[in-house]
Amino acid sequence: MSTDNKKTLRDVSSPLKLGLILLLIAGLIGLILGGAYSLTKDRIALAKEAANKAAYAKVLPAEADVSALEEVAVPEEYAANVLAAYKAGNSGYCLQVSGKGYGGTVIVAVGLDASGAVSGIEIVDHSETPGLGANATNDSFRGQFTGATGQLTVVKGDAKAGEIAALSGATITSRCVTGCVNAALAYYADVLKGGN
Repeated sequence: MSTDNKKTLRDVSSPLKLGLILLLIAGLIGLILGGAYSLTKDRIALAKEAANKAAYAKVLPAEADVSALEEVAVPEEYAANVLAAYKAGNSGYCLQVSGKGYGGTVIVAVGLDASGAVSGIEIVDHSETPGLGANATNDSFRGQFTGATGQLTVVKGDAKAGEIAALSGATITSRCVTGCVNAALAYYADVLKGGN
């Protein structure tokens, strides 16, 4: 190999040149991802809104009109947990509440009837462990909250009034969902009850 060939190989493998090539590739990929996001963000937002409305329809009392929900302002002191609140005419309220589960953030739709009792809950989004925390989406767990008022506590084993039986092997998820419902009930008692 001649000296000129060695110099050419060295120039190609110079750190500066490689860095510029990687920068160009990263920039191109960034443009592609940005374009894909721009094209899909509206569809994603519409799908998310449809999923939320479907969850609200499940948790509100049967007579509630989901298409006529009125957004209720969430005071700053509740904004960490209560993501959104809606009034369903004289039928009650639905709230979207978040909490920290075992696998990350859990978002729960909580329906309240006109008296402030839980009319139902629906897990809107979660990253909980399949077969354990993900069982919070089961009717057997969610059904425990129906009719609840006041503050609830999580217990292992059989639950009495004001208690929620924890999911086996998923106490953190059980506490998270119960905390979300407690936040919704506290928000109703402190903010919404006076607004009826």
